[in-house]
Amino acid sequence: MILNLIFLFIALLVTGGVYLLAPTVSILWGPLIFVGAFVGIIIVFLLGLETVALLFLSKRKKVETPKKGCAYMIWLVMYWVMSLLRVKVTIKGLDNLPNEPCVLVSNHRSDFDPMTVLAVVKNKRIAFISKEANFKIPIVGNFIHHAGFLAIDRGNGMRALRTIKQAAEMLKAGKLDVMGIYPEGTRSKTGELLRFKAGAFLLAKRADAPIAVMVTRNTERVFRNFPLRSTHVEMEILEIIPRETVAEATHEELCARSRELIEAALEGEKSE
Repeated sequence: MILNLIFLFIALLVTGGVYLLAPTVSILWGPLIFVGAFVGIIIVFLLGLETVALLFLSKRKKVETPKKGCAYMIWLVMYWVMSLLRVKVTIKGLDNLPNEPCVLVSNHRSDFDPMTVLAVVKNKRIAFISKEANFKIPIVGNFIHHAGFLAIDRGNGMRALRTIKQAAEMLKAGKLDVMGIYPEGTRSKTGELLRFKAGAFLLAKRADAPIAVMVTRNTERVFRNFPLRSTHVEMEILEIIPRETVAEATHEELCARSRELIEAALEGEKSE
């Protein structure tokens, strides 16, 4: 919303400037000039981000400590994108997140899942373990890399374990408050829960961290609804599995418990 207001104000100034410099321009061109100015400002903004990414944010450099500036920019842009797409996000139980580093696990319904989380969680240092392809996206890849996001190679077990180890070290060192990971490994195209993989729960055990189990609803409707309708995305923290329980339980037991909680929440959604 903040960026939208700034862009709209600048577009209004540009439109007024056009009529000031060229008073013979028909008033009928006003809306087109305004829209063109708005789009042009967005393009300039994105090019500016890309310039910063290329000049100062190298993806080759290993990130020891996530950069707060990159995290803030990610939050700002995600909040802006959600407002452009007319997405309203509500998250229940956010105050239940522990005051110690934790692992966030959730069902995976669309590419908008982490974006919606990032748009509403701004008082926590949060990052995600994500597929390698996301780090190759222009602008996005450099910023998420320096914000502490980690790429995981789902086809190479050894490399995936190295990513889990690095994430655990970041949490244990207190460099992040929340590391998010989707244990299904990929988004479900039907909404039905896929089989959970062990990585998220191995991470929690290695990091000696509690697990926040969350359910996500409606993110798959964002593209379907835009631009004619808005979308209400709902997320809910279902349970915090304490650090002591994480230490005592096997990763298989933690996996089963988390999946049961999310599956029960989704069954409740179907019955509504």
